[in-house]
Amino acid sequence: MTNLETWLEEMDSRPLPGGVAASAVAAAMGAALIAKALRISIQREPFSEPERASLSALLELAQARRVELMRLAQDDVEAYRAVIASRSLPAGDPGRGRAWQTATEVPVAVAEGCHELLDRLAGVLDRCWPGVCIDYQIGSELLRAGARAGRMAAEANLDDWGRAEQAGPLQARVDALLQAESRFEDS
Repeated sequence: MTNLETWLEEMDSRPLPGGVAASAVAAAMGAALIAKALRISIQREPFSEPERASLSALLELAQARRVELMRLAQDDVEAYRAVIASRSLPAGDPGRGRAWQTATEVPVAVAEGCHELLDRLAGVLDRCWPGVCIDYQIGSELLRAGARAGRMAAEANLDDWGRAEQAGPLQARVDALLQAESRFEDS
């Protein structure tokens, strides 16, 4: 646990890691809990072969999202370092725009990765082995939090960036994330 403790100390005392990295790590924990619940359920519940195959594919997706979200946590640290470094550039320098674009793409990717997994989880809780239902539920909440946090950070970065012309596609992705969030609030 030392690495996590060190990371949290750095979060407490340094500019980086920040909120996006934290939300990516929390979401990765959520994906890991989903994977655990799926693995144990597959082992303990008498599923048909098609159900087992479907849940196994979802398990693989949860594992892939966990790995991707941890990578995105580090990507966020690097992206925001570039934003900090770009502050010494003149206002119109393209390097500033590239730094803000990357710093905005990372939280969007965090949110999209969370949604990709969340979109596939409908009905899975009802098929979980009872002993891991709470892990599944907590994992889902951590993924929802990661999705919201990623979207919020992307919106803040778009505002800080000044919504430059090249931000249009990112704004469209952020708008889609906001719509996706409303689906989870309604369910």
